[in-house]
This record gives sequence, C-alpha cells and structure tokens, in this order.
Amino acid sequence: MITMHGTGVISGVVKDNNGNPISAARVSYVSGPVPLPDIAALTDNNGNFVVTAPVPGEYIIEIISERFIAQKVKVAIESNQKKHIEIILSR
Repeated sequence: MITMHGTGVISGVVKDNNGNPISAARVSYVSGPVPLPDIAALTDNNGNFVVTAPVPGEYIIEIISERFIAQKVKVAIESNQKKHIEIILSR
C-alpha cells in the first residue's frame, strides 16, 4: 500500500483573556515529525495566522507576544487536513 503524504495547514486565532485579538504575535514551530526550518508567521490585526505543516504528524508551535506569557501548543494534523485552533495568551 502506498501512502500519499499531503501538506496540511494549521490556522488559528490568538486572543487575550478578554477575547481581544492579539496582533503581531510570533507563531513558530518548536518541533515536528521532520526537521523544520526556522519559519514564523505573525498574526494579523484580527489575531489570525496560517502555517503549513509539510507532513502529517504532531507539531508543537510556540506563540510569543511582547506583553503576554509565551505558550506552546501541541497540534496533530493528518494528510491534507486543515485545522483551526484558538490560543489564549495570559499576561
């Protein structure tokens, strides 16, 4: 049996404890099922971001913003899957 590995997409929104979007937060991979280049995305004015997962598996992403406590999140993604997550950062 041949398995086709497709690229997945992890999208999400970063908010504070009050539900307000956090813009210019850095979203980057900490680890994954394959070696990953140092690629980061910044959240837009509505707190949204999109990163590509090159292969299926478990990824750990880190979200950093100046006025908030950094947070790491584990995300499992399947082949060609689009996963949307919501991340709340605390001060």
